[in-house]
Amino acid sequence: MKENKLSEDFFKYVTLNILGQIAFSCYTLFDTFFVSKSLGADGLTALNLAYPVSVYLMVWG
Repeated sequence: MKENKLSEDFFKYVTLNILGQIAFSCYTLFDTFFVSKSLGADGLTALNLAYPVSVYLMVWG
């Protein structure tokens, strides 16, 4: 009985984690598009330098 509850909780949290990763990827994709349209190559350079920082904060924050 307890093992069934554990697997339900596990799949619930894994599903939420996957959905969060998909949302973060979509945000990054749209952000890249709009930054490239408005700021060009300099904006994309800044965005690519800031991306690892945002991923680090998401992982450890």
